[in-house]
Amino acid sequence: MLNKKILGAALVGALALGASAAAFATPVNVGGVVFDPDSPADLSIDALNFREGSISQVGDVLTGYGRIGSINGTDPDEFCPGCDLTFTFQYTVQSIDNVGGNTQIVFNAGTIQFYVDDTMSFNVLDPTTSGIGTEWLTMTGHPGSFTGYTLPDQAGGELYSTVLGTIAEPQAGSNGIGVLDATGGPVAGYFDTNTVQDGLGGFADFSINSSFLVKLIDGCTAGSPSPDPNDICHYPISGTAFVIGNSMLPVSVPEPGELGLLGLGLGALGFMVRRRRKEASRRA
Repeated sequence: MLNKKILGAALVGALALGASAAAFATPVNVGGVVFDPDSPADLSIDALNFREGSISQVGDVLTGYGRIGSINGTDPDEFCPGCDLTFTFQYTVQSIDNVGGNTQIVFNAGTIQFYVDDTMSFNVLDPTTSGIGTEWLTMTGHPGSFTGYTLPDQAGGELYSTVLGTIAEPQAGSNGIGVLDATGGPVAGYFDTNTVQDGLGGFADFSINSSFLVKLIDGCTAGSPSPDPNDICHYPISGTAFVIGNSMLPVSVPEPGELGLLGLGLGALGFMVRRRRKEASRRA
């Protein structure tokens, strides 16, 4: 009979071989976008350049678009080889108040949608080149509360902005903060982690921080944006945004490499069992 200690050691070795692959996570490719769920920077998505429209009163819908400039510190050639990862967004103005001499705007009904564009046709000066291609991820605004901001109501807001200057022409130092959930697209399962505190006792999947200011394109008129959303003059404001969260493998199913190593370990265990049985039969 196979010694129990040897059997136990062999089994542990087999399981260790199978589990070793999990300790060395590798980047995954989802819909053409490559990212490492185990990156030390995970998860950091940077929109280095976006354009957004102008709002003036409660009920107005803020719209905008842009392209992602980095994921976990990697540049577009690495995280989206042969493609552009673009996005569009919209939020509805929930309240406008004066807080400490600055204008505070709270938004709700927010969505940010990401698209993989294999044509690589994005041009920040042409709004029609954003939001095309294949949906990659949809983020939906999550109610939250943040220090220094007044809650619009008990439910909280999804995005809070402090505007320096005027609403129509925000100046440097204007910023926004909010939280979001991953709710759609083929990569949503990787980001549905509920690891970001929302300030209301719950958890969201992402936090978002932005900075923005009026930056007109040559030929556009200050204070009179175009009513046509396909016209660059509809978007007088430029900014940057950083989305922070975590990612994970969406299901605990071993990858092919892990299964191969586990099979190798169990095969070695089986070989040892057969060898012991042959030795025992010869002694008999």
